[in-house]
Amino acid sequence: MGEIKSALEIALEKAEKIGKASKEELRAQEWKEKGQRLAARFLSEEGDLDLAEEIARLSPEEKVPVLRGLVEVFLRNIVLPRDEYALKEIRKALSGLETVFSAFPEVKNLTQEIDRLLSQYLNHREALYQQLKQQFEAQVSGVEEALSNQMGVKVKVDVEMQPQFQEEWRKVRDQLDPQYQRQLDYLKGIFEKALGA
Repeated sequence: MGEIKSALEIALEKAEKIGKASKEELRAQEWKEKGQRLAARFLSEEGDLDLAEEIARLSPEEKVPVLRGLVEVFLRNIVLPRDEYALKEIRKALSGLETVFSAFPEVKNLTQEIDRLLSQYLNHREALYQQLKQQFEAQVSGVEEALSNQMGVKVKVDVEMQPQFQEEWRKVRDQLDPQYQRQLDYLKGIFEKALGA
């Protein structure tokens, strides 16, 4: 069984590697981090950053490491969405990938495929949630009626707050998410291979 390292041990190992890194490796790491910062700015700003212009300004030497940093951050931000707002944020990362790979028109097909997959996931997730909620509401309606008659006031049970509902919803997600995650990982892997990221 592998040993578990403390954060300090990991940091010391990284520092040791940095001490052994060549100037070229250090520069490449700095440029990759520049790409990561650029991607973060692109994702956080409302269209204020012209990513294509920023990429065009790169020297040939720094282009590949900066692009690796960009792609790494964009891919990290492409995840299974919890809601429409999250999907909107993911679409910004997909747009960033399209800009990075603008020389390859077929990339648009790949980002559209990812977008379709994530939209389908969100719709599937919502449908399963509503179905489960209806099942629980049907089970609880008799209890609500009995309590209302007993107490003399209308009683309404919020099924979504019930521990049993939450547990069943977790089980449904545990079955649903891996199916979509495998497909998403495969599609994201295409981008990773393109730059050796």
